[in-house]
Amino acid sequence: MSRTNWKQVERDAAALFGARRFPANMGGRLDFEGPLFVGQVKNPRVLSLAAIERLAIEMTLAGARHDKTGVVVVKRSAGAGVPTPFLVVMTQASWNDLYRLLPEPFTEAR
Repeated sequence: MSRTNWKQVERDAAALFGARRFPANMGGRLDFEGPLFVGQVKNPRVLSLAAIERLAIEMTLAGARHDKTGVVVVKRSAGAGVPTPFLVVMTQASWNDLYRLLPEPFTEAR
Protein backbone atom coordinates (compact mmCIF):
# COMPACT_ATOMS: atom_id res chain seq x y z
CA MET A 1 0.00 0.00 0.00
CA SER A 2 1.36 3.42 -0.95
CA ARG A 3 1.52 6.12 1.70
CA THR A 4 1.26 9.72 0.51
CA ASN A 5 1.55 11.61 3.82
CA TRP A 6 5.28 11.13 4.39
CA LYS A 7 6.32 14.33 2.60
CA GLN A 8 4.05 16.37 4.86
CA VAL A 9 5.44 14.56 7.91
CA GLU A 10 8.94 15.55 6.79
CA ARG A 11 7.87 19.17 6.23
CA ASP A 12 6.24 19.35 9.66
CA ALA A 13 9.27 17.78 11.35
CA ALA A 14 11.64 20.22 9.63
CA ALA A 15 9.43 23.11 10.73
CA LEU A 16 9.81 22.01 14.37
CA PHE A 17 13.52 22.83 14.06
CA GLY A 18 13.26 25.93 11.90
CA ALA A 19 14.87 23.86 9.18
CA ARG A 20 14.42 23.28 5.49
CA ARG A 21 13.52 19.87 4.15
CA PHE A 22 15.72 18.30 1.52
CA PRO A 23 13.86 16.69 -1.39
CA ALA A 24 14.02 12.89 -1.36
CA ASN A 25 15.77 12.81 -4.73
CA MET A 26 18.83 14.67 -3.39
CA GLY A 27 20.21 11.31 -2.29
CA GLY A 28 21.66 12.45 1.04
CA ARG A 29 21.07 10.95 4.47
CA LEU A 30 19.72 14.18 5.96
CA ASP A 31 16.03 14.95 5.61
CA PHE A 32 16.42 18.48 6.99
CA GLU A 33 18.96 21.06 8.08
CA GLY A 34 18.45 24.24 10.07
CA PRO A 35 20.55 26.76 11.97
CA LEU A 36 21.14 24.42 14.95
CA PHE A 37 19.93 20.97 13.91
CA VAL A 38 20.27 18.34 11.21
CA GLY A 39 18.06 15.30 11.14
CA GLN A 40 16.35 12.38 9.61
CA VAL A 41 12.60 11.77 9.71
CA LYS A 42 10.96 8.36 9.91
CA ASN A 43 7.23 7.67 9.52
CA PRO A 44 7.00 3.88 9.90
CA ARG A 45 4.31 1.57 11.18
CA VAL A 46 7.03 -0.31 13.10
CA LEU A 47 10.64 0.65 13.84
CA SER A 48 12.87 -1.27 16.23
CA LEU A 49 14.72 0.39 19.07
CA ALA A 50 17.98 -0.90 17.58
CA ALA A 51 17.16 0.82 14.27
CA ILE A 52 16.36 4.08 16.06
CA GLU A 53 19.64 3.79 17.97
CA ARG A 54 21.61 3.32 14.72
CA LEU A 55 19.89 6.34 13.17
CA ALA A 56 20.53 8.48 16.27
CA ILE A 57 24.24 7.62 16.18
CA GLU A 58 24.37 8.39 12.46
CA MET A 59 22.67 11.76 13.01
CA THR A 60 25.03 12.58 15.90
CA LEU A 61 27.96 12.08 13.54
CA ALA A 62 26.25 14.06 10.78
CA GLY A 63 25.53 16.85 13.24
CA ALA A 64 29.18 16.96 14.28
CA ARG A 65 30.25 17.26 10.63
CA HIS A 66 27.91 20.26 10.24
CA ASP A 67 28.71 21.75 13.68
CA LYS A 68 25.07 21.17 14.64
CA THR A 69 23.02 18.83 16.80
CA GLY A 70 21.84 15.65 15.07
CA VAL A 71 18.37 14.29 15.79
CA VAL A 72 15.96 11.64 14.56
CA VAL A 73 12.28 12.54 14.37
CA VAL A 74 9.89 9.59 14.45
CA LYS A 75 6.15 9.78 13.83
CA ARG A 76 4.50 6.37 13.96
CA SER A 77 2.08 5.68 11.14
CA ALA A 78 -0.87 4.19 12.99
CA GLY A 79 -3.37 4.26 10.13
CA ALA A 80 -5.80 6.73 8.64
CA GLY A 81 -7.25 9.13 11.18
CA VAL A 82 -5.16 7.86 14.10
CA PRO A 83 -3.03 10.74 15.41
CA THR A 84 0.44 10.05 16.81
CA PRO A 85 2.97 12.49 18.28
CA PHE A 86 6.39 13.34 16.94
CA LEU A 87 9.18 11.76 18.98
CA VAL A 88 12.56 13.49 18.96
CA VAL A 89 15.46 11.12 19.58
CA MET A 90 19.10 11.97 20.11
CA THR A 91 22.14 10.32 21.62
CA GLN A 92 23.57 11.40 24.94
CA ALA A 93 26.47 12.99 23.05
CA SER A 94 24.02 15.15 21.07
CA TRP A 95 22.17 16.03 24.26
CA ASN A 96 25.42 17.05 25.97
CA ASP A 97 26.32 19.30 23.03
CA LEU A 98 22.89 20.89 23.10
CA TYR A 99 22.87 21.21 26.89
CA ARG A 100 26.08 23.27 26.78
CA LEU A 101 24.21 25.89 24.73
CA LEU A 102 21.53 26.42 27.39
CA PRO A 103 21.67 29.56 29.53
CA GLU A 104 23.02 29.39 33.08
CA PRO A 105 19.77 28.78 35.04
CA PHE A 106 19.26 25.50 33.20
CA THR A 107 22.79 24.24 33.72
CA GLU A 108 23.30 25.05 37.42
CA ALA A 109 21.71 21.82 38.71
CA ARG A 110 23.89 19.57 36.61
